Amino acid sequence: MYTLTFKNIDVDEHYTAVAFSCDFTVTTAGDGLWGCEAGRVVRVTGISIVTNAAGDNTYVSVSVEHDSEWNIYTDSAFEAAISSVLGRDVTFTEQGMQDDGCASMEF
Repeated sequence: MYTLTFKNIDVDEHYTAVAFSCDFTVTTAGDGLWGCEAGRVVRVTGISIVTNAAGDNTYVSVSVEHDSEWNIYTDSAFEAAISSVLGRDVTFTEQGMQDDGCASMEF
């Protein structure tokens, strides 16, 4: 079971950012495109959800703080774990937006 702890919220007329702290691990499936091996244990320590709205368009980005390299990108177990904790399907954004220590994802 994953637990999120509310950290803070920042709101203006077009932007809402909600940050959570957490502490859980995900064991990778090893099926990503960039060489992350199966069985790597990745510690997740924070999740931020940012909603940007302009007119009829809304974009929701999810930043996931972790203790691993960026090559967890596209790993199905990592994606499934973050989806489970948020109660909604998330997917990775493009490869160039990934960093060591922070996965870029979206609803």
